[in-house]
Amino acid sequence: MKKALKIIGIILIILIIMVLILIGVDYFRVRNGEKPILEFMTPTIKAVVIEVDEKSMVVMATEGESGLLFSGFGKNGNIGFKQGQEILIYFDGYVMDSYPGQISNVEKIKILKEESGVEIPIEYLKYCYSSEYNVSVTVNEFTNTGMELSVVDTNEIPYEYTTSYKINKKVKNENYTGKGEKIGEDTEHSTSGYTRNRS
Repeated sequence: MKKALKIIGIILIILIIMVLILIGVDYFRVRNGEKPILEFMTPTIKAVVIEVDEKSMVVMATEGESGLLFSGFGKNGNIGFKQGQEILIYFDGYVMDSYPGQISNVEKIKILKEESGVEIPIEYLKYCYSSEYNVSVTVNEFTNTGMELSVVDTNEIPYEYTTSYKINKKVKNENYTGKGEKIGEDTEHSTSGYTRNRS
């Protein structure tokens, strides 16, 4: 009985050592862009690509994490990522707590499907393709009765901005007397007068 327990103990120790060696080998394989032997032990996030730029992309997690995430490309770089692809991101298991979240230390990314079939919510598309920084407003004419504006929106999805404006006529405060430091009260359409007493 003792001999059997001793053999089982030795076998367990050998198995543990083998698993540790494989984990070490996997670490170097992943860092070199190769497929890990123990792929099932590497943290992953399944996601859909929303926007791709030169150095990173915005994705929508579909399993595990939720919502928008920033992701780097990993060791293999941009292997042809585009909107709508379903991907599997291999990383170190950490997601920075920000908005969008940031996937830490991406090891590699595998394209699972060219078209995921998952519908991307409009608010996520607007986050990526509709910014106030791509809208310019120019005042063409400003008169006592109105103003004319030119709005140029270069966003892929039009930016939602208000279309109603209020023009107030600035008038002299009726309570201004010309004496004292501050005369009268500020109103919605005017500011109080200021004077200085000469000493």
